[in-house]
This record gives sequence, C-alpha cells and structure tokens, in this order.
Amino acid sequence: MDLIDIGANLGHESFAHDFDAVLARARAAGIVSMVVTGASREGSRDALALARAHPGFLVATAGVHPHHAVEYTDEADAELRALHREPEIVAVGECGLDYHRDFSPRPVQRRAFERQLQLAADIGKPLFLHQRDADHDEDEAEQEQRLAPVAQRQVDAAGGQQHQEHRF
Repeated sequence: MDLIDIGANLGHESFAHDFDAVLARARAAGIVSMVVTGASREGSRDALALARAHPGFLVATAGVHPHHAVEYTDEADAELRALHREPEIVAVGECGLDYHRDFSPRPVQRRAFERQLQLAADIGKPLFLHQRDADHDEDEAEQEQRLAPVAQRQVDAAGGQQHQEHRF
C-alpha cells in the first residue's frame, strides 16, 4: 500500500538538524509522497522551496493558519494567489478557524478563512483545513461561500463534533 503524509510540517525549525534523515525514514516506512504544510506567508514560501528541492516526493500547500490570520491582508492574498500558480502547490491551507486558542481574534480568523475559501473556489484547488472548537462558524462560512465539499480535512483536536466526519 502506498502511503502519503498529507500534513507534514517539515518547514518547522525542529526538522532542520536532520531533515534528510527525516525524509529517508519516511521513505523507509513506505511513504511515497509528503504534502508540506504552508501555514503562513513565510511558511508557504518555505514549503514551496522544499517541494522544489525534492521533486517527485514533496509537494506543498499555501495558506494562512488561523493562528496567523492577522497577516491575511490584500498583499497576502495576492502573494498566495501567485504561489498557487506554481505546480508544486496542491492545496489551499492550512486554513480554517481555531477558537480553542484564539491567537487571532475570531472575526479576523473568520475573514481570513472566508478569503481562503474564495481563493480555493477561484483556482479550483482543494482545501487543507484546520478547525478546532469552531464547528458552527466553519459550517456557516462554507455554506455562505456555496462551495462544493472539500477534498480533505484536518481536525487538530478531539473536541470537534462527530458529525464533521460524515459531512464530507
């Protein structure tokens, strides 16, 4: 069976000292591809660079995590749109809502999420979602955008409602 790691945070500094060994261990474990998560403007650029450095094994996402929602400006939107023209970028995200930690104000998270939903709809790419303690608002935002069901979803905590798994 071929395995794909869809949420590899390989841009995190903790992987810098043994990055090549991490990739070697992944391959040895049967991983055939990894999706490097872009969770900020800088992180999305870094994820693209990693994917370009390891073609055929790494691809990337580009987006703004709810913790970094305050950085989602018009400039950020333009930059993400440009990044998404690159073939190594395969999904929008990691984006969504995180009401557990509230590192960014909820209205700011909601606006950044809505803009990334629109980005995904405009370019026809799937979403890589983060949602924690924000079921209702996430459902509402997706319904308001009138988007087709997303292709993949990441829920970072067990606090979500069981219905999430069945919606998609």
